[in-house]
Amino acid sequence: MPRLPQRMTTMTPATRFVARYLVSLCLLLASATSLWAQQSDWKLQPLRYNHPGLSVDLGVGLWAWPMPIDYDGDGDLDLLVSCPDKPSNGVYFFENPTQDASVKMPVFLPGVRVGKTSHNMQISYVDGQPHILQTSTEFPRDPDSGKFDFGKGKRIYPKSNIHKNHVRGNMWRYVDYDGDGDHDLVVGTGDWTDYVWDNAYDNHGRWQNGRLHGNVYWIANEGSDAEPKYADTPQKIQAAGAPIDVYGWPSPNFADFDGDGDLDLLCGEFLDGFTYFENVGSRTEPHYGAGQKLLDDQGRPLVMDLQMITPTAFDWDGDGDLDLIVGDEDGRVALVENTGTFRGSQPVFVAPQYFQQQADTLKFGALATPYAYDWDGDGDEDILCGNTAGYIGWFENLGAGENGLPKWSGPALLETQVGSDSATTRPFRVLAGSNGSIQGPCEAKWGYTTLSVADWDGDDDPDVIYNSILSRVGVLQNNNGVLVDTALDTGLTEAPPKWYWWQTLSSDALTQWRTTPLAVDFDADGKLDLVMLDQEGYLTLRSNGRQAQRIFVDENNRPLQLNTRSCGSSGRVKLEVVDWDGDSRLDLLVNSENATWYRNCEDRDGKVVMKKIGNLAKRNVAGHTSSPAACDFNNDGKPDLIVGAENGRLYFIDHDDCIEYSGEQLVAAAPKPVPEAKFPGFVSDEFIYTKASFPQCHASTICETNRGLVAAWFGGSREGKPDVGIWTSYHDGSRWSSPKQVADGVQHDGLRYPCWNPVLYQTPGNGPTLLFFKVGPSPSTWWGEMMVSYDGGRSFRQRRRLPEGIDGPVRCKPILLDDGKTLLSGSSTEYDGWTIHFESTELVDGQPSGTWKRVGPINTGEEYNAIQPTFLQHADGKLQVLCRTKESVIVSSFSSDQGQTWSKLEAIGLPNPNSGIEVVTLADGRHLMIYNHLGSGKTGWGRRGMLNLAISEDGLKWHKVGILEQETKGEFSYPAIIQTDDGLVHMTYTWKRQRVKHAVVDPAEIETGEVLSMENWTP
Repeated sequence: MPRLPQRMTTMTPATRFVARYLVSLCLLLASATSLWAQQSDWKLQPLRYNHPGLSVDLGVGLWAWPMPIDYDGDGDLDLLVSCPDKPSNGVYFFENPTQDASVKMPVFLPGVRVGKTSHNMQISYVDGQPHILQTSTEFPRDPDSGKFDFGKGKRIYPKSNIHKNHVRGNMWRYVDYDGDGDHDLVVGTGDWTDYVWDNAYDNHGRWQNGRLHGNVYWIANEGSDAEPKYADTPQKIQAAGAPIDVYGWPSPNFADFDGDGDLDLLCGEFLDGFTYFENVGSRTEPHYGAGQKLLDDQGRPLVMDLQMITPTAFDWDGDGDLDLIVGDEDGRVALVENTGTFRGSQPVFVAPQYFQQQADTLKFGALATPYAYDWDGDGDEDILCGNTAGYIGWFENLGAGENGLPKWSGPALLETQVGSDSATTRPFRVLAGSNGSIQGPCEAKWGYTTLSVADWDGDDDPDVIYNSILSRVGVLQNNNGVLVDTALDTGLTEAPPKWYWWQTLSSDALTQWRTTPLAVDFDADGKLDLVMLDQEGYLTLRSNGRQAQRIFVDENNRPLQLNTRSCGSSGRVKLEVVDWDGDSRLDLLVNSENATWYRNCEDRDGKVVMKKIGNLAKRNVAGHTSSPAACDFNNDGKPDLIVGAENGRLYFIDHDDCIEYSGEQLVAAAPKPVPEAKFPGFVSDEFIYTKASFPQCHASTICETNRGLVAAWFGGSREGKPDVGIWTSYHDGSRWSSPKQVADGVQHDGLRYPCWNPVLYQTPGNGPTLLFFKVGPSPSTWWGEMMVSYDGGRSFRQRRRLPEGIDGPVRCKPILLDDGKTLLSGSSTEYDGWTIHFESTELVDGQPSGTWKRVGPINTGEEYNAIQPTFLQHADGKLQVLCRTKESVIVSSFSSDQGQTWSKLEAIGLPNPNSGIEVVTLADGRHLMIYNHLGSGKTGWGRRGMLNLAISEDGLKWHKVGILEQETKGEFSYPAIIQTDDGLVHMTYTWKRQRVKHAVVDPAEIETGEVLSMENWTP
């Protein structure tokens, strides 16, 4: 039977005393402070409890990786806890002061930093001695002092990632897996490839991307413990005939849990539960049964309070069975005690008990969101605070403490009424559940509460106005000391941000997720207002809590949009409103490295000019975010600053210690002149990328999803070469993502064809985004394929070939017919002459379903060799297509029966250099075309050095709008054009075969120019 992990028992009392002295001395020299004290030049410091004798939950920062060990050699068990977050990165030593091994739940001393760290640090015991590993690395331990050198890891395996995909969890441990007497490596991997990340729900709230995957690998030691030689090929461990696959973040523990002499396996996960795999084989030939989720001793699911759990099997209480020491996402550590009994073949554990420590500085979980308010009405400011777990805690101000700052109680969870019985309450908590987070079901146990406090209902007691992961604003209504959770009722019904699957109008869907709703009388009318982001990330004032008004502008009179991004990157902005500089104008504090001051400079044309001044402190306490709050603990009339940090700590700085700004720094500048546009209506242009792994690109396409814009193109060494694949990029509101290849033409080993002409189409509602493209040696022999995106174009999957003879939309976007279910594609072939045909299919749940139909060809190629039709939709129901030709003209055809029959192709009097064109029918009925106003000459192939925009009322007579590009020897070609929900027109096109360019036009500002003809376009 393998040995249980044990305490250090090899030291004599004398050597133990010496070792303890050396460790203490090393720790003193390394830190000379408690856990959170920092450099003296930082004025922004953790807010101390000032409360001797108080114990609170033991905690590091964001993420806890606990390692049970008698670190100081005094005979009791201490904790080393690795914390990889940004403000408090390090390994921390929590000393057990009892020197009594029988004390199961000691109150630990505050942590002391003993080294740096990153993710995935865990402990293994080899012959009873501790070894600390981090991805492919071990940290050596001094045999005399017992100190680990966390700055000089030793590489133990050449590869850091042994999994085929990129991993987030990468957890390494020693274990004698096969019972041969030497210690192998086991690795737990967390794979997000199938899950991707966010915004992949259908309109029923069902997650359409894949799940998280958590596999476990064995790397055999083919040498010995003295001279290990690890296998080149890791083996994926199986259970019940398939690879072990928990829900990400496996943190594997191999140990004999059932006492039968072989090693069983217990895994954690990215959520909150534990999975047990019984070894039904032997010690030397392990085989694992199917995973079973563990229950506690009361028959309830054995779960942690939060998620991203990191269990370590260890006999903590010395009773001969293996308990679990488990870290939680918010930095806490719990004992999950083994009862020594079994339920069937499963070991039975007690529900988690969280360790305590002597209180040092205020902490409330992770990503703390404080707000200062006299909650108990005793005349001093308390602190209410939200966190990732979805709770709201109250730190009571107990009066004066050290250095003029208060003495604080530990955090008490606010409780809310259950049902209609005011005598029954429970801790208030917001949880995302399976479909409440825009980032998917892996965030089920998070809540991300953020809040302000005010007498919202006017009954002379304070209420809590909160937002959360759900992006719904609620009120904890204080009814004579009993809090009742209600939705905020503005008297209006609004839609949530457009990327949410639930598009139900309601009174509380007013903002983005994880951003502060501030209740304050901003307009000084004696009534409470709301200052908060709207659904698009703009800072708004809701006077008396009603309609949102974008009254806040920057120095250039642009509405203040504090977050331009979408989906999981939206929201997150934490706010405070306070007159920071004492000029009687309410300013804005916004999360940053600590807090950024936006000064309320002046009123301008009915708007409030907010100038971004800068950070108020020099210290960076943010990783994901920070959360500022104003306070005045010393009652000097000047606002001081509290910052809630990623590590859950609350940091404080006195007003007079903050960064000072003066002079022009505080004055709003006059608006900058607007630069002259290329032509009336032109808004902007940009490259989708400037660096790529492929030298050439062509044939871009663009669509709008609920995430934002998505573009695709083909790229490779050169058009038609086998290495050409389909590439995509999405715009999240602030920038385009890096190009990502989603399809190639590999048929089998040794045969690869090029890919061609991608076409994007966004199906109605919250349906999937479709990507059509072609694969084959040439346009005359290619075939059609398609893929689907369930997350608004961030990823594509479910690649499949279209039926024989069906190409899909050959280059230009398809349209949805009037029946709301038929997708009509314009297509063409390039063998036996260039001819036009049409293909249609019904969409069911946003995907092609049933039998495709094909109409045409509608020409023979004898008069016009035409391809790549683009649709116009007329107010009378008629459809029109325009097509490129070899004959140097653009040709047109009409259908009066929804595409069943088409008129003869006719020229419309505009030139075409045998290059792609595309048209969009605008919401106002006009048609906008992007094309090359050049001829094809005698060869049938013309230049593409000028790219033009034209507009028409009827699709036949076209007027000048403007020139987008012009360069004699350049190529600007194969454009795509759409109109987005905000009315703007977006275009993409090939720029010199090197890049894809994106241009924007406002059709409301277009000036219609002269009528166009076959003649040259003159400025």
